[in-house]
Amino acid sequence: LRKRPTEYLKQLYYDALIFTPEALRHLAANVGPSQIMLGTDYPYPWEDKAVDHILNTPSLSDDERIAILGETAAKLLRIQ
Repeated sequence: LRKRPTEYLKQLYYDALIFTPEALRHLAANVGPSQIMLGTDYPYPWEDKAVDHILNTPSLSDDERIAILGETAAKLLRIQ
């Protein structure tokens, strides 16, 4: 490998629906909120309102929530 394995993780994008606020906090700390996007698993509901999982994770800042809830996807898809 030319880079450390953790550096490759920062080149991928991750789904924010990972069951617990602590797991989401850990993911954000390791790869950054700019690599995390909200997934819904539609048509199979994981939660009634998938966005609530992001909004109710106390360790995320408002800027991190904004990134996860749409800013990262908009940048990736170039729709800003």
